[in-house]
Amino acid sequence: MKLIQLLLLSLLNIHCFAQITTKKIAPSLLQKLVSDDAIVEQALQFEDKNGTNYLVAVMLQNRSDEWESKTLLVKHFIKKNNKPLILLRQITESEVRCELDNELKFADKSFIISDLDKNSYAEISFVYKTGCRGDVSPIVMKLIIIENGNKAAIRGKTQPRGFDFKKEKNADAAFVKLPKLIQNQANSLWEKFVLEF
Repeated sequence: MKLIQLLLLSLLNIHCFAQITTKKIAPSLLQKLVSDDAIVEQALQFEDKNGTNYLVAVMLQNRSDEWESKTLLVKHFIKKNNKPLILLRQITESEVRCELDNELKFADKSFIISDLDKNSYAEISFVYKTGCRGDVSPIVMKLIIIENGNKAAIRGKTQPRGFDFKKEKNADAAFVKLPKLIQNQANSLWEKFVLEF
């Protein structure tokens, strides 16, 4: 019994130390990083080997009476010492002129900032879904991991409950090269959001 408790405690400690402390980006700086028409989904600041990191995730929308367009933007900036901000990575996805339900959106509470491989560079993980649909058919789902400007991904489709749609989930070459701890966290995140309705 004591051995099991020790193992559980060590696993909890690994998980706790792997998480990186974040705080909200100050509004005065955020105004410089995003356009006025953007809907801010996440605005996080944290520290790692790169210095101060700023992660901004926004949604841009444009609509008419007949269609809706959306663009999702994730920007990862770093600031070293007193130098200007550097855009380390940007992720962009658009669903344009959808005449049904425009489903481009971040998965709620999917953003995780961690350092599971303990290399002092944060891993930024998040999930989003995209599609234009008027029924309960699967839509595209992507899980993205950014570390020090490098991107890895799992791409596939959602699984509506109660239907027998074929499962689709494909990891790219960069994802397969990630340490197992990062892969395991990403696969858990995928399973958390892949089911719909």
